[in-house]
Amino acid sequence: MSLGDSIRRYFSKKRSPSLEGLERFASERKGVEGYIEPQTATQPVTLLLVDRDGDSGRAPVRDPRDAVAFCEKHSLPVYDAAVIGYPQRMVDFERRGGRPAPGLIDDEIADLERRLSDPGPGAPNN
Repeated sequence: MSLGDSIRRYFSKKRSPSLEGLERFASERKGVEGYIEPQTATQPVTLLLVDRDGDSGRAPVRDPRDAVAFCEKHSLPVYDAAVIGYPQRMVDFERRGGRPAPGLIDDEIADLERRLSDPGPGAPNN
């Protein structure tokens, strides 16, 4: 293979960007959602993953279909960032300097699970 072929292959649209970092992010975090960020004059189409604390990671993708396929493979909900914007928890996370909220989300989830499992008044006794 000539040097020219190597350069053409490197810059080819068919070259698949590495999503290893996002694979790791999705498998190690809870409550992960995907946001497809559109191409701009200076950036390619990217897939942004946001966990339930608001921490995030992103990587370039060839086109939005690749981002959707990645999210489907990992059973993640996926949204168009240009349409719905970014989640407030991500904005809050960045304002806190990259620190998660101290136990708030875990406490809210535990409270919700408790309330869902409580039959409440008027529920039939089994």
